Amino acid sequence: MKKCGCGKGHDHGKCPAAPACDTAKSHAHFCDAGIPVGGTEETVVLGDVPVQVLTESDICLPSYATDVKVIRKNIYLTQCKAIPVDLDPTNGDPTTTSVKLFVEGYIHKNIQYVEDCEGYVKDYSVNVPFKCYSRVDDLAVPAILPLFSSKASDAREIRETDKDGMGANRCFFGSNTFEFLNEPIKCRLISWNLTEGNYLSNFDKWGRFDKITEKDDINLVLRLTQRQFTPGTTNGGDLF
Repeated sequence: MKKCGCGKGHDHGKCPAAPACDTAKSHAHFCDAGIPVGGTEETVVLGDVPVQVLTESDICLPSYATDVKVIRKNIYLTQCKAIPVDLDPTNGDPTTTSVKLFVEGYIHKNIQYVEDCEGYVKDYSVNVPFKCYSRVDDLAVPAILPLFSSKASDAREIRETDKDGMGANRCFFGSNTFEFLNEPIKCRLISWNLTEGNYLSNFDKWGRFDKITEKDDINLVLRLTQRQFTPGTTNGGDLF
């Protein structure tokens, strides 16, 4: 099956490295290490979140059937992202117990059916996509809110006056930029439970059908985790 994306690029399922560019010539190289900050870092389970998804699909069999024998099902997630929600940015709390959840996936269904009163059992596989977006409150363990970065040179610009004091020196400019690399909230599927209803339609004159309308009640359990750092005693060193 041909997969199309935006433009003429190819989606390989992960974020690739940036394209190679020119390398500037640098003149001096030195660094000054500061006082280390100690502590502990561990992966914390923020909570096991139950999520319900309702979906309806129309499945057209490749041939007419008299009876469905077995439908084997598996669930796979193609996206599970959690974005922390800052409820009150003015309170100074670096943590939150609320996230917005983005879940997408599909049910892989393997349908086995017969075309007549006797004969071979035919096999047909189909994927039923689903998605849901929801807010989750009251996490068992608070998540660390992300620290913002400033990477544009015009956000915290440094300018100097020109030699006659009548304006800015156009031949010099500087800036202060910074970037915090935050630990993401990770999400994985722990278990699922599926209840479905199958409705047959599109019958021919012999009473055979080739269309199944399925109503699926999907119940997922998603585990949210985050790598968190707890600082210990320090000698007063600062990162910046």
